[in-house]
Amino acid sequence: MWRQTHRWAGVALSLLLVFLAVTGSILSIDPILKRFDRNVHELGELTVGDVLRLSAKKNPYFEIDRVRIDYSGRVLLRGADAAGSREVPFNPHNGRLARKDRPNPFMDLVNSLHRNLALGPDGRQITLIGVVAMLLLTITGLTLLARRLGGFGRLFTKVKGRGMDKWHTLIGRLLVIPLFVTVLSGTWMSLVSNGIVPSGVDDGPTYPESRIEADPVPATDLAVFDSIKLSELTELSFPIWADWWDVYVLRQGGTLSFIDRQSGEIIGQESVPALTQVLDLFTLLHTGQGASTWGAIAGLISLSVPFFAITGVVIWLRRRHPRPRGMVSMGSAEIVILVGSETGTSWGFASHLAQQLRDAGKAVYLGGMNHTCQLREDTTLLLLAATYGDGTPPSGASQFLDRLPGYQGANQFAVLGFGDKAFPAYCAFAIECQQALEASGRESLLPMGDINRRSAQAFTAWGHAIAPKLGLDALVLDYTPPRPKTRQLELAERENFIGYDGAPSAILRFRAPKRRRLPGFQAGDLMGIVPPQDPIARLYSLASSKREGMVELCVVSVDGGICSNYLLGLEPGDCVDAYVEHNPDFRPARRAPTIMIGAGTGIAPFAGMIRQNRNQPMELFFGLRHPDHDFYYRDAIEQWQSDGRLTGFHPAFSRHDDQAYVQDRLRGAGDTVANHLREGATIMVCGSSRMARAVAEEIDTISASIGLSLAELRLCGRYLEDIY
Repeated sequence: MWRQTHRWAGVALSLLLVFLAVTGSILSIDPILKRFDRNVHELGELTVGDVLRLSAKKNPYFEIDRVRIDYSGRVLLRGADAAGSREVPFNPHNGRLARKDRPNPFMDLVNSLHRNLALGPDGRQITLIGVVAMLLLTITGLTLLARRLGGFGRLFTKVKGRGMDKWHTLIGRLLVIPLFVTVLSGTWMSLVSNGIVPSGVDDGPTYPESRIEADPVPATDLAVFDSIKLSELTELSFPIWADWWDVYVLRQGGTLSFIDRQSGEIIGQESVPALTQVLDLFTLLHTGQGASTWGAIAGLISLSVPFFAITGVVIWLRRRHPRPRGMVSMGSAEIVILVGSETGTSWGFASHLAQQLRDAGKAVYLGGMNHTCQLREDTTLLLLAATYGDGTPPSGASQFLDRLPGYQGANQFAVLGFGDKAFPAYCAFAIECQQALEASGRESLLPMGDINRRSAQAFTAWGHAIAPKLGLDALVLDYTPPRPKTRQLELAERENFIGYDGAPSAILRFRAPKRRRLPGFQAGDLMGIVPPQDPIARLYSLASSKREGMVELCVVSVDGGICSNYLLGLEPGDCVDAYVEHNPDFRPARRAPTIMIGAGTGIAPFAGMIRQNRNQPMELFFGLRHPDHDFYYRDAIEQWQSDGRLTGFHPAFSRHDDQAYVQDRLRGAGDTVANHLREGATIMVCGSSRMARAVAEEIDTISASIGLSLAELRLCGRYLEDIY
C-alpha cells in the first residue's frame, strides 16, 4: 500500500506538484527582498510611546487607529487625513510617512497561481489536492525509506543501490524533514482557505469595557505605551473615539492585553486563540514571512520537487513491464508464471521465460504476484520474485503471502529469486515464498534458484535445470537484460600466469583508443565485456580507477568460458566492447581499517584499492593454490607492504606446505581481525560463493567473540561482498 500510494500520487499529480513548488520558490524571494526594504529600520530600545509622540509631532493631521510591525520589521501606521484612509510605513527615527506600498503585478500573479491557479475560489480545491498529495508523498517516502534501510532507527545508515533510484532516495532522506514542515504548513493553510479548518479569527476575545465614563486621554499621554518596546509589538488597535467604553487592544506574540483609554491600566489579558496562533506559525513556516532565512531555505528545498517528480516518473517508466503475445487465461494455463518486482527487471526475465515456454508448446499465463489465483490441480506455478531493501516483498508482490492461503490448485511449483549479494537480505523474500509454498503442501520441483545481479548465465543454468521437470527436452533461456551503450577499449599490455592446474590467466590492462577518453570508474566497480561470439555481457571486477589512466582486469580461463577465453586470446592493440557498471556499495572504509579477503582473481578490486590507499590500515587475506603459479601482484604486494599502504598480508596456499585456505588464515589472525572490528573495520570479500560461505562462517565466529554478529555487520554496511 505504501509504495502504491507513493507511486501513483507522484506520477498522477507530478505536473501540479512541480507547478506549486516552482511558484512557491518564487514567492520565497519576497520575504528576503522585504528585509532590505528602505523602510526597515533598527528598532533598538524605541517604544510605542516614542512612535505615537513622534508621529503626532511630524504628522499632526494623521489620526492613527492602528500600529503594527509587519513580518519584515517595518513599522506600519494605519490612519486617515485629508488624503484619505491608508496604511503606510513609518520611520521611527525621523517621523516621516513613506508612500503606500505599490502592488507588484508579477508577484501578485505568482501568488494567485500558487494559491488557486489564478482560478479564484474554485482553484483552491485543486491546490488542496496538490498539497495533500505532496504530504502523502513525504510520509510514504519516509516510511519506504525506513523499510528499505531496516527500520526508522537506521534512517541515517548507508543507502545501497545505483543510479537514479539511489539519488532519489539520498536526496529524499536529506530533505524529507524540511519538506515535511513546508508541506504540512501549506496543507493547513489550504485547509483554512477552503473553509475546512477554522482560522480562529471568529473566536475573538471578550472585550472588557473602560471603567470610567469620561473624555478619553490622548494616547501620547498614556505612560503605559512607554513601557512597550516596538521590538516586542505585534499590533496595537485603537478604540473607537466616540465610544467611551471601548479599549486599546495590544497584541504581543500570543498574548492580548486590553488597556483602559482613560487610565492606561491593563484591565484584562487573554491568549490569542489557539487556531490563530497555529495559523500564524504555519504561515511563517510556509512563506518565510518573519523568518526570511528559513524562507530562503524552504524556497530552495521546494526546487527539489521537480527533481523528485522527474526521477520518480523515470523510475516508474523503467519499471513498467512488457507482456509477450500468445498468453492464455489463468484457468486454462499449464504453466502460470507470477512475477514480484520492484524495479521491473524481473519482468524482462519472466517475459522471456514465458515466450520460450510458449514456443515450446506450453499454454502459459504471465501475471503479477498480487493476485489470488484459482488454478487447475495439474498447473505448475513458477514464481520469479525479487527482494526489496531489508528483505521485504517488492511492490509487485506485497500481498502474495497474505493471499497464498486463498490459492487453489498448482500442486507443483518452483521459485527463482532475484537479488544482489551486496545487500544483506539477499533473496530473502524469495526464500520466504519457497518456505510458504512448501508449508502449503505443494511440491517443489527444484531447490530455490537465485539470480545475482541479473546474471544471464545463472538464468540460462536455471532453464536447463527446470526443463526436464516441465517435460521438455531443452529450455534455452538466453535473455540478456538491457545494458548501457558500450565503448571500445584497446589492450595495452598483459601479464601472463599459468595456474597450478595448467589453466592460463592474465592481468590485462586496457587504455582508451586515440582521441577517446576512459569512462569514470573506481576500483571495485564492474566492467561489462561483450564478446563478439555472444551478445551476453560478462562482468569483471575492476582493479584500477580512472585516475590511473587504465582499465585493469584479472582474468582466468574457465572451461567452456566464452568471454574469459576470448579475453585471454587478445594481443596488445586488440580492442574490446565494454561498459562500466558502477558498484558504489563495494568501497573500503574511509576512516577505519579495511579487511580484504579474496581468492584467485578475487584480489583484483583490492589491488586497485590498496594502490590508492594513503592513511588507512588495510589487511589482505589472499587465497591461491601455489606461490610459483598464480601469485597475482606478488611484487606489488611487497612494495605496498614496504611503503605502508598494506598493513598486513596473509597468504593462503591450498596446494603448498600446510595447504591452507583463507578461512584458515582468518582463524589464525582472529585477534587481529577482532581488534580491527572493535575499531569499526569494514570487511570486504571477493571471490567464489563457496569461498564466501566459508569466510562468512569464520567471520561470524570471530565477531561473536567481541559481541557482534555477521548479521549486524551486514546491516551496518561493514560486511561487503562481490561474489560470483
